[in-house]
Amino acid sequence: MILTRLKQHSFGRRPSMPGTISLGAVLALYCLLPGPGLADTVAMHPHVSQRDSILRTLLWLRTSGEYEALCLQTFNTALRYVRGAVKTPSAGNASKPPAVVMDLDETVLDTSGYSVYLLSKGLKHHEAHWLAWNQQHLDQIGLIPGAKQFIKGVESEGVHVVFVSNRQDAGRDDTMQILHKFDLATQAALDNPNGTKLLMRKQTSSKQGRRDIVNERYTVIALLGDNLNDFSDDFRSPAVDSIDERREMVRKHAADWGSRWYVLPNPIYGYWTGYIDWEKTEQYFQRPKL
Repeated sequence: MILTRLKQHSFGRRPSMPGTISLGAVLALYCLLPGPGLADTVAMHPHVSQRDSILRTLLWLRTSGEYEALCLQTFNTALRYVRGAVKTPSAGNASKPPAVVMDLDETVLDTSGYSVYLLSKGLKHHEAHWLAWNQQHLDQIGLIPGAKQFIKGVESEGVHVVFVSNRQDAGRDDTMQILHKFDLATQAALDNPNGTKLLMRKQTSSKQGRRDIVNERYTVIALLGDNLNDFSDDFRSPAVDSIDERREMVRKHAADWGSRWYVLPNPIYGYWTGYIDWEKTEQYFQRPKL
């Protein structure tokens, strides 16, 4: 039954990667993890390895209908908001055209295959690995469910879509090729040196400076990302320096979630991992959730 599901859902919707972890290996490792019945009733053992956590996460991302439903829910809700906003004169500055700002990886582009690659090779993330994988595995990059429909729907309303990514500018040609492949941007827009279609990281990982550039030219009516830093530097140090401070800042922005700001699920990586003490994970199972 599990084998059938993995074939139909995981490796049907997102193709498996040549030379990486095989279906049999995934299945074998999966069978070592608690089954769905056990997971629903028994807390995960606090000493679970980081590798097993990543494996379980990848299986959820690449096989579960719940993940796809969350993505579609987010994009559908965001599109309804954008359509309503462009029809409301008070929602923006009439002197500036409207725009939506989107992150790229795990917001528009499905690059979970990179994590599969790292897992299968026993590697840790490194910028050199990332750049090489993008160059060599273009065919393994897909789209997040609902992303393209959202982008096309927004553009049909006359709203400009801006991609603000923390991909290094050194990989700009590869990124442009990916966007062109999926018909997410015209070559002219990507090639325009004074344009704002694609703003990548040149020096700092903070996106605020790039968001400011967009705000100078457009009325930004919505932002979408998979990381809190995709929305505001309020979620970066020194504004926040702990798990509790970060979550408290989320609560301070409660009115923005689902109105201007829309988050896509990404349990694989992100700034949240930097606040985890991976040698003492048991402490997070002993504390209250909120």
